[in-house]
Amino acid sequence: MRWWKRLIFSIISLVWGYISLDYLYYAFSKLVNSKGSPEYYAPESDGLYQLIGLAMFLLWFSITAGYLFIIKKSSNQVDIIEEDYKTGRQTYKKKWADIVLQVAFIITGLILRWGYVVYIYIPDL
Repeated sequence: MRWWKRLIFSIISLVWGYISLDYLYYAFSKLVNSKGSPEYYAPESDGLYQLIGLAMFLLWFSITAGYLFIIKKSSNQVDIIEEDYKTGRQTYKKKWADIVLQVAFIITGLILRWGYVVYIYIPDL
């Protein structure tokens, strides 16, 4: 992958991780019905919000999987061929460096957002 593509993907991954924390928190609060009343549970209204939370989680995972698929298609398609010394058979190893790098940037964005919330936003409340 060329350096400018890797830079663009890195910026997108960092921003995606940064905004994902709030999105995943909102989806989790819908999924566990954190705003509802603990004494009374109505499946027709509360159950709908829980399904929406589940759908939000599935949407986030789908978008992330599609993004990683785009990264895999944009990276070099050359596999590494290694020979096993014991059996003499050739094995094919896939290159995962670009995907691992972008997942690390997504996790870094999540950590940056978490640090902002914990150290800057919450103490001001």
